[in-house]
Amino acid sequence: MVEEETLRNRIIRIIAATRFPFVDQEDWGEGYITIVNDEVKRKGIETGTEIVYPSIVITLADGRLQEIGEVEPEKGINVANVPKWRLFSDSAGKGRFVKKFFLYVPEGVEEKTIKLLENNNIEFSGVRTYSVKNGNLVITPIKSNDGPHDHR
Repeated sequence: MVEEETLRNRIIRIIAATRFPFVDQEDWGEGYITIVNDEVKRKGIETGTEIVYPSIVITLADGRLQEIGEVEPEKGINVANVPKWRLFSDSAGKGRFVKKFFLYVPEGVEEKTIKLLENNNIEFSGVRTYSVKNGNLVITPIKSNDGPHDHR
């Protein structure tokens, strides 16, 4: 069995490669750069006391943050991560209606995740579940707040 952190890093890389942008996406922002924080921490957010590294960071050509994707393990779906998720939401750029913060969680904890986000007034573009089935990563859109174009 693959170690949890190794599996999480593989999932991060696959999501970044296939969803930021989507493989067939034609309206990906000009100059957008997709950065992955896996075993190597490449792009973080400075808080004044530490640097926090989201799983996936999309920057504009000038380096400003545009989108953030976070891959959480099941044990990460708890109130202790609310401040981190708020930081990620606050740091992301705005889409059509809301901040471009996407949270990827294991199947089965999506309702708990949405309640934690909404009960703590954290703006987010989407909650997605992930699972590994027959050796393949399966992503399922659960809730999208920025429009139907993201719901896939």
